[in-house]
Amino acid sequence: MALFLLFLIVPTVLHAHTISGTVQDPSSAVIAGARIEITGGDLTQPIVLASDGLGKFASPDLKPGTYSVRVTREGFEPLIRTVNLQAAVELQLTLAIAKQQEVVSVPGKSLAFANTDRVYRQLRDLGLGESFHFDNFTLTLDAATFQFQKGTLTFLSPVDGVVTGAIFIGEGHFSLKPLLALDATELSRRTGAAEVNEDFSEAVFRFTRDGSLKFHPGLGDRTEAASEAAAVLSHWRDRMRQRQEHALGFTQYLLQGETMDNVDADVLAAVYNPAHPEFFNAYLRGKKHKDLRFFVRNRVGAVPQIDSPEEVSLINYDPDGMGMEDGVWYLAHLKSEYSNRTANSREDRRLFATHRYKIETVIAKNGHLFSTATISFEPLVAGERVLKFGLLPNLRVTRVADQLGRDLYFVQESRKEDGSFYAILPEAPPLGKEVSITVEYSGDKVLEQAGEGSFYVLARTSWYPNLNGFGEKALYDLTFKVPHHYKVISIGRLESESVEQDLAVSHWITAIPVAVAGFNYGAYERLDIQDDITGYKISGYYLSELPDSLRRNRALQSLAPRSMTNYALEQTRAQLQLCSFYFGKIPYEEIHITEQPDFNFGQSWPNLVYLPISAYTDSTQRWMLFGSINSKFTGFVQEVTPHEVSHQWWGHSVGWATYHDQWLSEGFAEFSAGLFLQQAVGADWRKDYLEFWERLRQRILEKNNFGIAPNDAGPLWMGLRLISPRTESAYQNVTYPKGAYVLQMLRSMMRSTEDQDQDKAFIAMMHDFVESHREQAATTESFKAIAEKHMTKLMDFDKNGRLDWFFKEWVYGTQVPRYHFEYQVASGDGGHLKLHMTITQSEVDDHFAMLVPVFADFGKGMSRIGQIGIVGNSTRTVDVPLPAQPKKVTLNAYKDILER
Repeated sequence: MALFLLFLIVPTVLHAHTISGTVQDPSSAVIAGARIEITGGDLTQPIVLASDGLGKFASPDLKPGTYSVRVTREGFEPLIRTVNLQAAVELQLTLAIAKQQEVVSVPGKSLAFANTDRVYRQLRDLGLGESFHFDNFTLTLDAATFQFQKGTLTFLSPVDGVVTGAIFIGEGHFSLKPLLALDATELSRRTGAAEVNEDFSEAVFRFTRDGSLKFHPGLGDRTEAASEAAAVLSHWRDRMRQRQEHALGFTQYLLQGETMDNVDADVLAAVYNPAHPEFFNAYLRGKKHKDLRFFVRNRVGAVPQIDSPEEVSLINYDPDGMGMEDGVWYLAHLKSEYSNRTANSREDRRLFATHRYKIETVIAKNGHLFSTATISFEPLVAGERVLKFGLLPNLRVTRVADQLGRDLYFVQESRKEDGSFYAILPEAPPLGKEVSITVEYSGDKVLEQAGEGSFYVLARTSWYPNLNGFGEKALYDLTFKVPHHYKVISIGRLESESVEQDLAVSHWITAIPVAVAGFNYGAYERLDIQDDITGYKISGYYLSELPDSLRRNRALQSLAPRSMTNYALEQTRAQLQLCSFYFGKIPYEEIHITEQPDFNFGQSWPNLVYLPISAYTDSTQRWMLFGSINSKFTGFVQEVTPHEVSHQWWGHSVGWATYHDQWLSEGFAEFSAGLFLQQAVGADWRKDYLEFWERLRQRILEKNNFGIAPNDAGPLWMGLRLISPRTESAYQNVTYPKGAYVLQMLRSMMRSTEDQDQDKAFIAMMHDFVESHREQAATTESFKAIAEKHMTKLMDFDKNGRLDWFFKEWVYGTQVPRYHFEYQVASGDGGHLKLHMTITQSEVDDHFAMLVPVFADFGKGMSRIGQIGIVGNSTRTVDVPLPAQPKKVTLNAYKDILER
């Protein structure tokens, strides 16, 4: 028998060959640390090697066949070589310098710290470990249940003694039952069922260090790995490591956009810190849905990209499928948090708290950025060593150093792969101790030239390593060096300007912590106006040349940028005065209004506003542009400046806690634009004001091509999750207009016909709201608490001093009532006039309550004479005395409440 076995083995050895080679750059200098991945032939899983200090590698004992050799190294383009192996092969592999690195001189010493951390490399190249029969076992994780009926469970090979994943091949069933009625309704909207039930044949699991213990009670006898296991792992890696620069939809943007997770780097954090917040990721190949992803992730949130501390999520990933079910199906807090009543939008998701950023940026003539950022922070969780930053993957990190100048390991894979940026600390800082790191990076795609002297600023939140996004506020110290004929307008206060050789240098500092840093850039000219009432310093920056996309448009040849900038500044001043009166002061002393070449897109950063070029057009130019009066676009131009200016209150002075609460920013800014049209344009305000609220009503209720109105996509509280293949615009058409209507309806119900200042109670509420949230983000619940402090007696439908009824209807619900109104005016006792009114409310449930405003025209336009409370699908009759004969009586004359 021994001789027979030897006879079988010897021919295999005699016919085995070696693939070897040397990796070098275009100058023939050897490249150490290159990753070589060999696939093909009879290999069941890839062979992964690294080039040594001489750039060499070798893989012996390969059977004859066709192989693919893939070579990658940070700073170079990937190289793939096909090898038909019939004898030993030695390859000379020359890597081309990556395009975004062609203008960068990268020190070899610092480059050696990119993607080369020892533990990270093991995680990146993990193979298969032990395998077990895995039958008739049930695993319950929060709202989900995994039933493993029959199959094989193969653990991934341990890293530093820690098992971080497993693969199941066989027959299984997954189910999820939402804990809250609101989530069950959302799931029904998505799938047609209030629960998820899905058979699956493959599952990949990744988890923190104790995750493997969840499977131990079900392990059977040891066995060989299923033949498909290696291929399943390889296919999973391919999916997890592919970035989409231009996402097909919202789900792909979350999972494969510029802030996508590098799963190996996330697991690295847990390997280095035994106390790292627990996470458990499951990737299922279902019978009906081929890519279901179930996440339980403590502290940072199940889907960090969506800005929420909710720890449990189910996502159906099908961005180019025809099933129309792609999206976030479930996102909720832990079951234990609901049971203990500790679920809270203000749960701290951060692992580290940023204190300050100091960033020096050079913008080259070709628009490339070269930056050095020093980030000072303190840990919030003991033992943490890995920091994930938001940074545009096209910006390539060349060095990370600690505060003593020592090189640190970091992770940033190719921009086409899972290229998010992570820094690795050599040891965990003590809690409460501030430390800092310095990041050097460079690249493109932050700026794109729009024309002579004008640029699109593309990466507005990711042009620097941003640790926690809008989830916190920090101090910024920003220095820009740009070609001398261009100007930077930044957040903060301009401290100094100078010239260094051919570069214009500007230095900006924020006096208070802010949520984000940004800038505008181009050949700007400046115009200032005074605001003696509020004391704000207002500066306008405009471009003298049109962008190339509009240069040949005859309608815009008469554009007068300086005079229209002055008009935009006058609008800004009026809105600053109005918002200061209604909402209180903002913490900024100055505001910069900048023109940008985008035609129909505005944005607001702390004391920096980006206005679209269309905001600088007049009615004649817009008529020439469209060939008619485009009322929707006219409305946009009327609204965009007051909307963006009001974001200095909504979003910056008062931040939002989660995506559930973002309506407190966008909806309130939209309301503020309507307030501007009522209060800041003079006596002839009614037409534009009424058209504004009618546009918002239509946006909420008009059905799309699928027959679905934005309001039917889900409640206001769902925020970004309203987006689905059937309701792609629902977020925009609910969060903005319905959020505005919620505030408008509160204003309406709080209005008094007895006080000279009818908005007195509303103004007191808004001042209280702003003052109460200067140091903490606002939540829907915290705004509700402020509203309840200031509610009137008429608003207390439930006689408990709470507004549960109102928020259930308008924030957590989707009902919109229809009203029918009839009236008669007759003589009453003593010759007085009596108004007899009949109001019918319909298309709502039996508990739906509302205060409906009533108006009468006594010859000087519509004035409010009171409001009527009505509940359910019902009719109510009311008699009230009148001081004079009205020309007309009507409900909701100024569209104060939302109705069908």
